[in-house]
Amino acid sequence: MATTIQQYALERGIKNLLHFTRESNLNSILQRGLVTRDVLAKEGYSSFNDNVRADYTNAVCLSIGFPNYKMWHGIKQDNVGVDWVIVAVSPSALWTLNCAYCTANAALSSVASIPLMQRQSLSAFQEMYADIPGKERVKLGIADSFPTNPQAEVLMLQGVPKNYIFGVIASTAAQEDRLRGQYPNLKIFMKPGYFSYRSDWSYWKKGV
Repeated sequence: MATTIQQYALERGIKNLLHFTRESNLNSILQRGLVTRDVLAKEGYSSFNDNVRADYTNAVCLSIGFPNYKMWHGIKQDNVGVDWVIVAVSPSALWTLNCAYCTANAALSSVASIPLMQRQSLSAFQEMYADIPGKERVKLGIADSFPTNPQAEVLMLQGVPKNYIFGVIASTAAQEDRLRGQYPNLKIFMKPGYFSYRSDWSYWKKGV
């Protein structure tokens, strides 16, 4: 039985943490890492993914194993014509950086009402993988590494240094070729499925 965050992450087979961003942000991210919204706002940046952010603006939100498609599809509809990529972060960030583990979208009152310190423990991390009534993991059929709720997220409370970023996921072959030309030393993965719904999407439709 795991007694540390690292042990439990290894038990779950977690290979990556993921963050959607505009392709136009990539050069800055590779130079600086994933910087919190508060820092970017002070520098005059205004093109944020979520313009009505209710959770921590001094944190960077990451998904484990599969992107938060429910959030991203809404953002994509509000930003027609924007090219997107997914930044892949080493799972070691889970146990070496200051972060909080959220069983659902961190903006929900049921999550935000839990003191931040309580969301930084091994039990909070394990709770991301707990069964939900009517949505038991065996029924969902998802990978062991995926949190139960597709909107579960990890708040990186001081952002993510650039040395934790090990690659970028592209949605098309054309984007992959473009990125390889621009960043020849960066690992580029072409995984169009990551830009779609998680396999258990039907259990998470509105009203279900």
